[in-house]
Amino acid sequence: MAPLQSYTTSFYRKAHALTFGEMNKYFTPFFEDTGVPIDSINFNPELNSELNKQLYVVPQVATNSGSFLTAFANKMKKRGYKEININMGCPFPMLVKRQRGGGLLNQPDKIRQLLDPFEKAKSDIKLSVKMRLGLDDISQGLKVIQILNDYQLEELILHPRLVSQKYTGTPDWDSFAHLTQMSKHTIVANGDINNSKDLASIMDFNPHVNTFMLGRGLLTKPDLYTELSQDNVQVTATTIQQLHHHYFKLITSYYKDWNRAFNFLQAFWHYPLSTSIEKQRLLRKLKKHNKPDLYSEWLALVKDII
Repeated sequence: MAPLQSYTTSFYRKAHALTFGEMNKYFTPFFEDTGVPIDSINFNPELNSELNKQLYVVPQVATNSGSFLTAFANKMKKRGYKEININMGCPFPMLVKRQRGGGLLNQPDKIRQLLDPFEKAKSDIKLSVKMRLGLDDISQGLKVIQILNDYQLEELILHPRLVSQKYTGTPDWDSFAHLTQMSKHTIVANGDINNSKDLASIMDFNPHVNTFMLGRGLLTKPDLYTELSQDNVQVTATTIQQLHHHYFKLITSYYKDWNRAFNFLQAFWHYPLSTSIEKQRLLRKLKKHNKPDLYSEWLALVKDII
């Protein structure tokens, strides 16, 4: 499961596992290095031990500092995590401007300055990288691939867009194939995998890739993981209602403040209700149903549409 800020939260990961079964890995939305000491960072609820229990969760970090990466790794190891992931792909403009996330992809020297101290520290926690094809040119991604070949990584997750594209445009699977064939690492494909046809197409052109990260496609159709594992499985109202039941229970148990809980509930419905004009209208109505009783009334409308 991909790391999508505000969407694939600890609550969503747990609810999804309870509904559809456990996926192989769950990547947290990134923790950004903002210059504060590692011990002053509040890692909850993302790293809440009860919510992450029995799931293989990989904390993700956005930094260009080798010392922060090493400190983060040590902190995660003490908390019982076996792997961390460096974000080198996020296209959020402010993050890119700070040369973190996707902003690292045209900074080869900073990437070495990031990875060298971690390697020298000889931490036994696994390290993976999630990246894009480049900041604004494919040649940047190729250079990063060559740099990463000098380091030991658990896997390399590649999204076939440039950072400058953000989430628009068509994924460039030809460039994906070229870059991944230059890598010595295990490759994970990520990007616009919405159904079994998408998956088959990627596998046909990339026989060296057999691991896939699901993001927006999974949020839109929560049983996509099941569909890709079994033939002729379709999302149903029942499974979405079951997922919502678990999610709602987890959220309202953790947050006694309804307004905070409601923010998460709005995020939950964003992708499932984005697939038609009728559903989008229903999503817009949600904003006016921001009280527990009104939300219950709104849920009845959802059952009639999904």
